[in-house]
Amino acid sequence: MHPEWENAKQRYHSIQPPEGLSAGVEEAVRRGDQARRRHTAFRRSLTTALAGCACFILLVNASPTFAQAVSGVPVLGPLARVFTAREYALEDEEHQIKVRLPGLADTGNEALEERVNHEIDTRVQALVDEAEQWAQEGRDAYLATGGDPADYTPVMIDADYVVEHQSERYLSFVVTVTQTRATASQQFFPYTVDLETGEDVTLQDLLGEDWKETVNASVKEQIAQRSQDPDNFYWDGSNGIEGFTSVRDDQPFYLNADGNPVVMFEEYEIAPGYMGIQEFEIIPQGE
Repeated sequence: MHPEWENAKQRYHSIQPPEGLSAGVEEAVRRGDQARRRHTAFRRSLTTALAGCACFILLVNASPTFAQAVSGVPVLGPLARVFTAREYALEDEEHQIKVRLPGLADTGNEALEERVNHEIDTRVQALVDEAEQWAQEGRDAYLATGGDPADYTPVMIDADYVVEHQSERYLSFVVTVTQTRATASQQFFPYTVDLETGEDVTLQDLLGEDWKETVNASVKEQIAQRSQDPDNFYWDGSNGIEGFTSVRDDQPFYLNADGNPVVMFEEYEIAPGYMGIQEFEIIPQGE
């Protein structure tokens, strides 16, 4: 996490809650733990269904005969370019880990596929390794202070991906890693590639030379609209944390189903943590 966002997170958590709120939060966490246990059986049954989907995707990519047999279904052409390259699950007293990583294939550009696949694997594995160490240290500290092992809530680590846009020209997908214990935190890695050139797509490619002005104006307008809801809050400088001023040169984004860029902001980057990851669709001027 960027140092400035980490500082914002620390200042946010240093705010003392109103009297009585902590007890309410603890009760909500307790109910959440009970709900998580109730969902375990559902998740196990869901795993079977997901395994069937994964097998289907792997068959499409690994078997030309099978791919040809299903090629009459329109949506499968683009899907064959992204497949589940690695999938595993691990559960013990410290953590519950579910990882499903995408692989890029059949683009006609082996260098592109190798670069993207290696980058995804390296990034996600580093986060999973870090989370596993954090989970072990957390459980050790819990037990060292007299905690009951039976009452310990394992850390949940989930890595998954969503294909957001597929066309003959562009492919865009987002890899998300979620860590959960009482509260959840997320990190994301969006990828948008030009299948004709094999290059990463930039916001300037999509929006032109004045892309920053276009994006900044749209984000500020959407923040103002969302702020009309009393449940939404964005940093505005009033509490010592600077609000949104401008996107970065390397602002993360993906393409949605309509082909419009959607810029993404990490937790605590422009709003408190409870607001989660913030996304803003940018509609090109003239549309």
